[in-house]
Amino acid sequence: MRAIELLSEIVAQRGKVAASKYSQNPWFAVLLAHGFLEKTGVVQSMPCMNCDAPHDAEIVHHEGRTGFLCPEIGFVQVSESEIVAVRANSLKMIDALADAFDCRARKSSPVKGDTWRVGRVSSESGDIAIYVHPSLTAERDATNLDAALAQEPGSKYRLIFSAAGTLQVGRATTVPLSEAVELDVSGPPFRPVADLRDLVGAERKNQGGAPNRFGGTLSELIAQRSAEGRALDTRNAEARAVLSDFKKTHPHLRPPSLSSVQDYVSKFRVGQ
Repeated sequence: MRAIELLSEIVAQRGKVAASKYSQNPWFAVLLAHGFLEKTGVVQSMPCMNCDAPHDAEIVHHEGRTGFLCPEIGFVQVSESEIVAVRANSLKMIDALADAFDCRARKSSPVKGDTWRVGRVSSESGDIAIYVHPSLTAERDATNLDAALAQEPGSKYRLIFSAAGTLQVGRATTVPLSEAVELDVSGPPFRPVADLRDLVGAERKNQGGAPNRFGGTLSELIAQRSAEGRALDTRNAEARAVLSDFKKTHPHLRPPSLSSVQDYVSKFRVGQ
């Protein structure tokens, strides 16, 4: 699991999570140390895996001990370290995203509910307004996001980074947060791995120069994988698979960069 995927998983839960659930992941300590996660008391419940029917159990204090009650085996004691809670630092994440994409019109508080505006970025064919929503997996999520966007100024393109799920809302484009950035705490925290114009299907001006010599081959590989049902759900994973196919079928050629393959995957999916 990459750092951005771990952060996305915690963001999607919209609140406190047990630190013990993630403490074995090497990225957990990194996210905590760099402020993307913050400690926030203790959890109110935790999963009981001690009986035949796993269930969520409320944390209680019993005779000077901390634990939970299981209908089958009774009181189960837990250590204080097992119930320490953390949550995603939303403001830290939004600020880092705004820096990564050099946004203007930033906003340091939610637009409404769980919807945050990262800011706006200019493109040749119109502004791209960027938002973050923790989860777009259910209709209520889409309804809440739609209500938040209704309060926002108009923009030709609206791009939603979702920590989980990709429900589309209105004329906005939803993409997984992990498809847009990598998290690298050795430098600026977020590094873009996608061109925003490609994600929203914005037109580009022809900048001239030599054509990409891999264009036709990559387009054919991507289309073939899609037709055969081999295309992977996430853009980055599919780009890595396409690049692997390219190396196998054209071992004598110097392969294109991963970012170039990502661009072609994005263009293919926008055009479908």
